[in-house]
Amino acid sequence: MIYDTLNNLPNYLGMSENLDAVIEFIMARDINNLPAGKTRILGDKAVVTVSTVTPQTSDKALFQRRDSHLTLETDLEGSELFEVSLGELTPTKPADEAADLTVGTAGTSIAGMLCEGRFALYLAGEPYKSGLKAQGCGKLKKAVFSIELDEDEEAE
Repeated sequence: MIYDTLNNLPNYLGMSENLDAVIEFIMARDINNLPAGKTRILGDKAVVTVSTVTPQTSDKALFQRRDSHLTLETDLEGSELFEVSLGELTPTKPADEAADLTVGTAGTSIAGMLCEGRFALYLAGEPYKSGLKAQGCGKLKKAVFSIELDEDEEAE
């Protein structure tokens, strides 16, 4: 996991070609003006989904893991908590291979707060929870970037 400010995104260029496209996309525009719903950045290889969600408590949320995607999240309005596990994910139902998504339980290793101007980049294979309720925060408008790794990047 990488946790930083959006201003520092250019520091992460070169990690992945598809991530580079997302970073360039973010730096070239005011992402607060992105339309609700899905916007393709690089075909199906890099997509952003903007939505308004109601944060939930950690005990009601499951960890999720994507094995062939990076997930970059930033809050456009409001703030949320997140948790990341360094432990193994215990699936609670079969993986959705089409969506590259496995959900389940895992021990929390680190927790933090995401807010406007900050981002969390969840790495492939890393169990995380996001959209968790922060004290005093109601609805949350967020941008979630799904970034497919190329096959050679997955093996690294």
